[in-house]
Amino acid sequence: MSGSKSTNPHMKTTLIFAAAALFAILILNRWVVSDLGLRSFGRVWQLYISYSDFGFMRRGFVGTLLSASGANTLFSNEYVFAHVVQFIAITSLAVLTAIYCIRNNLSNPLFVFGIAFSPALLTHSGYATGTLDVFVLLIALVNILYVRSFLVFSVLILVGLLTHELFLFTLPAQFFALHLNYPSDRPALKPAYLVPFVVAMASTLLVLLFGAVKMPEAEFREVMRLYLPHAQDRHPLWSGYFEVGSPVARSLSESHHLLVAIKEGTILFLLPLLVYVFLLTIRALQYAKSNGETALLIVAVSAPLLASFLANDLHRWGGMAANMALLLTLRLAARDGNEASKWNPLLAACCFFAPFGAAELERPFPLHYFVFEKLWAP
Repeated sequence: MSGSKSTNPHMKTTLIFAAAALFAILILNRWVVSDLGLRSFGRVWQLYISYSDFGFMRRGFVGTLLSASGANTLFSNEYVFAHVVQFIAITSLAVLTAIYCIRNNLSNPLFVFGIAFSPALLTHSGYATGTLDVFVLLIALVNILYVRSFLVFSVLILVGLLTHELFLFTLPAQFFALHLNYPSDRPALKPAYLVPFVVAMASTLLVLLFGAVKMPEAEFREVMRLYLPHAQDRHPLWSGYFEVGSPVARSLSESHHLLVAIKEGTILFLLPLLVYVFLLTIRALQYAKSNGETALLIVAVSAPLLASFLANDLHRWGGMAANMALLLTLRLAARDGNEASKWNPLLAACCFFAPFGAAELERPFPLHYFVFEKLWAP
């Protein structure tokens, strides 16, 4: 009898994450009710671009793996393949996070619900598709929650930066997690910090200096037309050339949505997400054991927000900041053996506002708007 009671919390955790994954997958498959159909996924070039076609380039690692393995030839429709890949990624996020909670006996129902149904984690990954963000998040999650070897940690940093250069903004959270692998009562092993740091700097320079495709845009587009027969010309940036073919400086100079949002006042629509990130940070700080940990935590959570000055889609980087707070909270709660917090009920309540949104700041809470328009709009 006592044995079955002890498994109850684990079963509840499993069911909560299963329900959250199902909810995210339902959002992912909004094509069933969307006027756009399968094109509601967004751009899919990132799953088909390859080093073998264009040479070394930024954001080409995932597509190269899928092309080399032949995985992206399994479906004739690239949008179908994109949905399958996103489904696998969301399921992986749910399984890895649930296993971590179960292994570390993090079973407080409100705490687990607030993680699983977070507006930034699974739900956002189901809604904000058409980017490499879910892969960035998966790599960061593994490094923060699971990796204890600094060599594996370094390899994943390399993979992350090859996946997307803005993975750089998740590194403070990952290095904070690396720091937790070496308690203060043990001498820090210098290679454990130096090797990942050198790999991070070298990888960043590699991507920034040599990551632009040298092929002319017209030729590039013709190659991509072979892989994207259903997606070609469906979006001004359908081929991915702007992201991988232009110099980084040009990409950054044209990524000015934050300044436009401030000027036009639409930045106010970002407030729900920023308040959520603030609440997550406050909860994470309750686990800090020193002023140093407090400062490191604040930097780790805030760093992805800085990407908003360099890239579009402000909800993306606010969501990534929230995810860093969630993952570090899991690490710290596991370290302290205590997931209880006065903030758990409020953070669980925030889940009912998911997802906060995607690129269009003037359309927050898109799922709520969609349901309202379908049920009540004239």
